[in-house]
Amino acid sequence: MASDRLPADRQGTAGERAELDALARAVLARADEIARTVVERWELGRSSFSAEDEAVRQDVARFSSQGTEHMCAYLTTGLATDQVGESAASAGWHIANRTSCLADILKVFLYWRDSVAAVVREEATRLGTGPAALERALGATRLGSDAALVRVAYRCDEYSNLLQAQLEEEQSRLAHQALHDALTGLPNRVLFLERLASSVEAAARRSIHSAVLFIDIDRFKSVNDIAGHAAGDQLLVGVARRLREALRPSDTVARLGGDEFVVLCENLYDVQSEAVAIAERICTTLAQPFMVNGAEVFTTASIGIAFVRPGDDPHVLVARADSAMYMAKQRGRCRWELYHPDFDQRTTRRAELVNGLHRAVERGELVLHYQPVKDLSSGAVVAMEALVRWAHPSLGIVAPTEFIPLAEETGLIVDIGRWVLTEACTQCAAWRAEGYGQIAVSVNVSGRQLEAPGFAADVEAVLDATGLPPSALSLEITESVIVTEGSVGHEVLGELQRIGVKLAIDDFGIGYSSLAYLTRLPVHALKVDRTFIAGLGTAQDASILSAMVELAHTLGLEVVAEGVETETELEQLKVAHCDEAQGFLLGRPAPLEAFHASRRTAGPGADEAAGPAVSRTR
Repeated sequence: MASDRLPADRQGTAGERAELDALARAVLARADEIARTVVERWELGRSSFSAEDEAVRQDVARFSSQGTEHMCAYLTTGLATDQVGESAASAGWHIANRTSCLADILKVFLYWRDSVAAVVREEATRLGTGPAALERALGATRLGSDAALVRVAYRCDEYSNLLQAQLEEEQSRLAHQALHDALTGLPNRVLFLERLASSVEAAARRSIHSAVLFIDIDRFKSVNDIAGHAAGDQLLVGVARRLREALRPSDTVARLGGDEFVVLCENLYDVQSEAVAIAERICTTLAQPFMVNGAEVFTTASIGIAFVRPGDDPHVLVARADSAMYMAKQRGRCRWELYHPDFDQRTTRRAELVNGLHRAVERGELVLHYQPVKDLSSGAVVAMEALVRWAHPSLGIVAPTEFIPLAEETGLIVDIGRWVLTEACTQCAAWRAEGYGQIAVSVNVSGRQLEAPGFAADVEAVLDATGLPPSALSLEITESVIVTEGSVGHEVLGELQRIGVKLAIDDFGIGYSSLAYLTRLPVHALKVDRTFIAGLGTAQDASILSAMVELAHTLGLEVVAEGVETETELEQLKVAHCDEAQGFLLGRPAPLEAFHASRRTAGPGADEAAGPAVSRTR
């Protein structure tokens, strides 16, 4: 009972203790009413706390000598169990909210103590309790509630300190996250630009020489395509580790995104020779194989170098190094290039081309040129290869070698390829309807198109819409794409075969084809690259071509020679029993209007080498 909690020197006589016990029993009789009032008051300020166990709620109603302790436990349980939010803002809110709740707790305790004191006095008057017993009862109430208030204040202060520590930790984590790449842990663009800005200032104050190296992983996309994005991430982590190992401790290496990294090398004495030496060291270390998912992955890097000068804008410096890197890619990859002001024009043109490509199809700027493919035994035109051209409104005619790689890089090749396929099939169906016999059409397809969802279904839909038989369409896929082990394109090739579309390996001979691939892939023709045709004046080259043709025929494949430009080459192809050929000697790529004009001027029945007018069954 309450008297048992009093100090020994204040417990009084047996009679006084009996009166105190009677008073305590009377107080308990009205405890529920007061407890409900206290709980209702508390509910107004406890919405941020989790719901408590019902047993604890009942303990609040026990106005015994332990009542204050139960109230303390009830009010502070939430403080001990509630979790800090994941963000700094959430953690800060919790601190402010807990401070407010502490004030509510104090108010509730004071109200509870005053309520109990009032009940004690009321019951003491009703029972006729003596003053000494009443004073001891009130003293017990004060002693218990004051001790509880101290514990609550301590717990709240302790919890606030914990929250503050977690807030600081969270702020530190967010600050690191805001300035570092999540995958590799390297500084990101923001932090790199900050350090580069400091380097520019140092160059102005103390004539410190620095260089920026822009690094792009060559053919990184093929790793994602073949092994998946998880493997690509592993490779990027490995690249980041090797870059750190290849650089000095004072150098900053950052990841800008994707497979692009950038390095700031400061305090260089001979800036050009030292920067070049660093670039060569990076090229060497990244050319070594990486272990990804238990298999070796080979890759290289293209690097652009720009030198820091006083007053340079950090963004411009990165752009210069980026321009030099693109030049390194264009000149063969796995190399470095020093920035030159002429690169800016190329960068500007590249940006203009990329922007223009987004609207080229809908603005009608793309056109198809057609190049005839001839049967070498009969001389008849058996097919037309559709070749896309771009008439830019301000830049004029843009060569395919310039805009096709950009379309591949940006993914726009999927939309452009769909337009080319539709136009070519429509035109071929029209030729057939106009009496050009069983003329076929060839269309180039990129790896990005093969990987695009629903490509085979799109091809089938175009054939249905144009009425062109599937056998009249030949899709040409470059050797490097079609022989990629594990490529998702292999499944698509099987679907295209089931549709009835013919498939040809383009640029054959310059990739990595093997007999095993040629027997497994559903292709019907090999298009021999121009590099093999250009040397047909020698016996050795003629022998290589003959062996290639014989191999293809053994496998049941047709052989089409590309880039035929001389009569000697044409005769050698016939001797080697090549099936078909195309090239400037047999007909240059020309717009559709040129074929129509040729047919009108040649007259009926003329043998038009440049067009499909006399093509016969293939």
